[in-house]
Amino acid sequence: MKKIVGNFGLALLSACAILFFSTAAFARIDVGVIGSMTSGLALLGQRQINSAILAAEEWNAKGGINGEKTKLAIEDSGKSTTQAMTALDRVLAENVCAILGPIYSFQLFAMFPEINKEGVPLLSTSGTRKLTQMGNRWYFRLYPHDGITKRAYTLFAVEELGCTRPALMCVTTEYGKSGYKIIMDVLKSKGIKPVAVTWHEKSDKDMTGQLERIRRAHPSCIISQAHPPDTAQIIRQQYELGINIPHIASSAASMPTVHKLVGKYMEGVYVEAAAIPNYDPDPKIQAWTKKYVKKFRTRPDSFALLYYDTANFLFNAIKAVGPDRKKIRDWLEKNSYKGLAGRYKFDKEHNGAFFAIIVQYHMKNGKAIPTVVKKYDFTPE
Repeated sequence: MKKIVGNFGLALLSACAILFFSTAAFARIDVGVIGSMTSGLALLGQRQINSAILAAEEWNAKGGINGEKTKLAIEDSGKSTTQAMTALDRVLAENVCAILGPIYSFQLFAMFPEINKEGVPLLSTSGTRKLTQMGNRWYFRLYPHDGITKRAYTLFAVEELGCTRPALMCVTTEYGKSGYKIIMDVLKSKGIKPVAVTWHEKSDKDMTGQLERIRRAHPSCIISQAHPPDTAQIIRQQYELGINIPHIASSAASMPTVHKLVGKYMEGVYVEAAAIPNYDPDPKIQAWTKKYVKKFRTRPDSFALLYYDTANFLFNAIKAVGPDRKKIRDWLEKNSYKGLAGRYKFDKEHNGAFFAIIVQYHMKNGKAIPTVVKKYDFTPE
């Protein structure tokens, strides 16, 4: 009888050991990743998903997070709020501890009620200012909003270029109006008033009237806040009209589509950006860019680089407190992270990126090539 009991005990112990090691072998941390993989929005979305994949693979190759592998639950948010909500439902069904979300604000806004209800951290690289003004403690932004980038390029115009007589050219959309306010606030702090301010519709095809008004004001530079098509019209027509003064443009001027429309007139144009991984001389950024290109056969953009940093910030949070949603949120609120693009630290609104760069474009072999001329860091202590 004792032998039978002993054998049973050994068998039970063996079974428990097998169960333990089997469970340990398949132990994992589930993280949701939502981004546009189809439609015209996929150009930005897929690059960011690639960054999340790269970050997770690097952690897993090093043994995972506290010995557990990270599994990404990746879903396509397409081009609508309906698709985004379906994607959210699917990743929540995987019982994820956090979500790396889409870039597009209209999809993020749609997700907010469910994110609050479920109590799950949602991180994204959207620049829309209003996202962090909604009082959502579960949402974290890791991309500099307009209040950062516009401050940087206005300061650059005044302090680095010595532009004391700026002219402003703004689009009438919310993007243009919010940017105008930020620019004006910075100029006011420097005791400067623009010598001319012009407005245009985003669909306007001719900026001659606005530019001739600016010419008559004799400005020392032009600061523009516009979308890609109208930015291209402004820059091209400025130099066609012979208004040869420095132009400091919003991030729209960094788009390849704008470069094709502007052509040789991109020479010398200054543009604000969050990062520029393909041309930043930082050795770490260059090494990461080469790794990204080798794996995905496409070049990353600034959103991809910051999404990579976002994923690593999140994985560090999970390493510190485990896959507990509330603990992850609380840890993110209290800690900072030094990524490739810059240092991230959240303010009370959950804005986490306070850096920006200014690049200047030069034409080389018919292509507009940017050079980093100034980096700004407004990260709060």
